[in-house]
Amino acid sequence: MFEKLIKMFIKDADNVSDIKVREKYGTLTGIFGIVLNTILSVLKIVVGIIVGAISVVSDGVNNLSDAGSSLITLVGFKLSGKKPDKKHPFGHGRMEYFAGLLVSLVILIVAVELFIGSLKKVINGETISFESDSVLILTIVILSVSILVKCFMSLFYRYAGKKIKSSAITATSLDSISDCISTAVVLVCTILSLFIKSFAIDGVGGLIVSLFIAYTGVRSVIEILDLLLGQAPDKEFVDKIAKYVLSFDKKIVGVHDLMIHDYGPGRKIIVLHAEVPSNGSIMELHDMIDNLERGIENEFNCMATIHLDPVDTESERVLELKNICRKLAKEIDEQFEIHDFRMNEGTTHANVIFDLLITFDRKESKEEIAEMLKDRIKEYDSKLNAVITVDFPLI
Repeated sequence: MFEKLIKMFIKDADNVSDIKVREKYGTLTGIFGIVLNTILSVLKIVVGIIVGAISVVSDGVNNLSDAGSSLITLVGFKLSGKKPDKKHPFGHGRMEYFAGLLVSLVILIVAVELFIGSLKKVINGETISFESDSVLILTIVILSVSILVKCFMSLFYRYAGKKIKSSAITATSLDSISDCISTAVVLVCTILSLFIKSFAIDGVGGLIVSLFIAYTGVRSVIEILDLLLGQAPDKEFVDKIAKYVLSFDKKIVGVHDLMIHDYGPGRKIIVLHAEVPSNGSIMELHDMIDNLERGIENEFNCMATIHLDPVDTESERVLELKNICRKLAKEIDEQFEIHDFRMNEGTTHANVIFDLLITFDRKESKEEIAEMLKDRIKEYDSKLNAVITVDFPLI
């Protein structure tokens, strides 16, 4: 259903890697939210003022903030679609993240205001009364329809957000879910107020609504801050890249230090190290790496920079010691891994040089872990001198 709805307004809707298509998704969801939330807001505020129900007014103000949030999302998508310029060579894609953050902050501000207003009503013991049965029925109908509309909007935003992997639209989807819950609470409190005259049940409903809204805002802020600060890339995406690199050419025998720089949706830069035989032709290997970079750009719609790492693939001595050092490292921690292994062997001793990737949860320092492994290597063969660079994995 949502797919057909989207394709009515967006041509080539499945080409979500295209920045212009993403912008159209943002425009569609933004207009969708502005129109529906404004209608719901006006209806609730008017009815809430008539009956003096702060929970209903609060819910209406929440919808009004949702309309504003949709406007922010729309503007954010428009700005993120701007072309790169001299000051911003990687484009403006992160504006979408900032739009999502602004939406989340608006949600939190609304939550605080509603909480204060509802608390005052509880303290003052204010109750609500309906002038007529028709006003009561109208209030119940508006709240019930609002729940259905918000559920529909949440599912629509969820579909669109998942389709284009948008944090801003996903944040709006979460907000719509909390709106469904908060409006349901208001509806229950409205009905209970008919039977409970001595207690400000309406104010209690407003408090509950504000807490739901606050929870949604905090959750959304945390998720978007993770994107802005830089979080670990999706494992499935990383695995696809590694698999593509290793299957590109048989000369590539390993891949490591894969980094993904996120400058906004559709604007990722991939940096990685590819291990190749040290006895290969430098010109042929360089040409192969150039072709691989273009292949990654076409396959994953991102920029790619690859560092060429020559490794000895023929010396039995080097391969044997590499396997031994890997085994000794895994005796310390099964998740440890080594790469960039090379060796300088003299008459009295041999230097084994490599990078050791450790896990983030180890209590020891990098230096302490390096010494632990050096001691194990020295125990295995006193003539081996280990030169170890310790780092955390990038993939």
